[in-house]
Amino acid sequence: MEGFITMKIFLLWLTILSISLGTVYKNYYPFESDTILTAWLIKTYVDKNATFESVKKGSKLDKTLAINTPQSLFRRNARFTAYEVAKRYYKINDTCSNHLVRVIKVLEMMPWKKYEFENILAFEEGLVVHFPQKIGEANLSKVFHYINTYCKEHQ
Repeated sequence: MEGFITMKIFLLWLTILSISLGTVYKNYYPFESDTILTAWLIKTYVDKNATFESVKKGSKLDKTLAINTPQSLFRRNARFTAYEVAKRYYKINDTCSNHLVRVIKVLEMMPWKKYEFENILAFEEGLVVHFPQKIGEANLSKVFHYINTYCKEHQ
């Protein structure tokens, strides 16, 4: 009986620890705008404790924790960006996230048209300078701050 109680306490502790640490989401290096916006969406609306890591292209990843890879739940397809897929999956609907759909749609699905939209081009130029430049755990705080500031300015 004592062992059973100890095991339950241990399992409860592991559950609390995993929730407080957040989930590690992974993508293939290098980061792309679609991947960054999807990570921002997860961190902002789904898992405040989420962390992100880039790995070498071709590495085997858990599809439920991968972002914008061929096997991930959140990947670009013929109709939607990875960001849009994640937004639909988590049923996120607010002014900022909705505004960013148009931005990422142009950047990912119609990059040749971005030069027709000065605001989208300016967003991309300000975004990419904050992308992590190496494989491994990624500190995305600067790029997330940039997106949050952009959203505040475009409400």
